Amino acid sequence: MIPPDELRHLREGPRVGERPGGIGTVAMTVSCRRDSAGVIDRARETLAAVLESAGPPWPSVGAWRGLLPGWFVSACSPERPPEEVAEWLRWWRSLPPDERAHATEAQEWTLADWLFWLEPVERSWFWWDARAEDPNTARIEVEVDEWPAPLGALDWLLRASGATVVRHDAVVPS
Repeated sequence: MIPPDELRHLREGPRVGERPGGIGTVAMTVSCRRDSAGVIDRARETLAAVLESAGPPWPSVGAWRGLLPGWFVSACSPERPPEEVAEWLRWWRSLPPDERAHATEAQEWTLADWLFWLEPVERSWFWWDARAEDPNTARIEVEVDEWPAPLGALDWLLRASGATVVRHDAVVPS
């Protein structure tokens, strides 16, 4: 999907009869505490800033700090020294497989790590549509080029926006 189309999807959703590209869409169920519409709005605000500023050239992390919403930058974990990252990775690898997923989900992303996965050459998902189903639940749909798709950066965006749980549902073929 090209950025102008994704920006339109972000702001308006798909047009009547419009079909996704790639292999289809992945629906995500997002749980939150009484503000599902706010979660969607904050995620849209942040992703719109990325799409509007993506270059080329891709801005530096320092430049992104001024381009992205302050609340999102503040939600990101501070950059950590390589030794600390290596220690966390050793700890994570020592966990049983079922605990690894929980530890990964609980981990806050740094801004640099998140931005890496938002670079156009790294992304294989694109915003398709979103709606609040009730105050505690939202549905997000993203167009994907492949499955499984690396959706961790989107998961972090939604968690930073106020989601408590993000679940990926089945791929809906295009």
